[in-house]
Amino acid sequence: MRSIALFGLGLGFLLMGAGLFALTLRKPAKPAPANPNAKQQRELAVLAEEKKKMHIAAACAAGFGVALMGVSFL
Repeated sequence: MRSIALFGLGLGFLLMGAGLFALTLRKPAKPAPANPNAKQQRELAVLAEEKKKMHIAAACAAGFGVALMGVSFL
């Protein structure tokens, strides 16, 4: 069936997932302090959790893109 539209859509999702993953690899503007207080530790924990969620979202988007590209070749 080789649908060019499905392949293009899949490629778009794949690139979106890769871009989202690349955004999570950026380093923060200012590094974490050597001895963080409780507030800074909570903030770092929240940022780490958000980064984990972004990695999962990027993997889901890329996986969906690969699935669409695979379906286009059936």
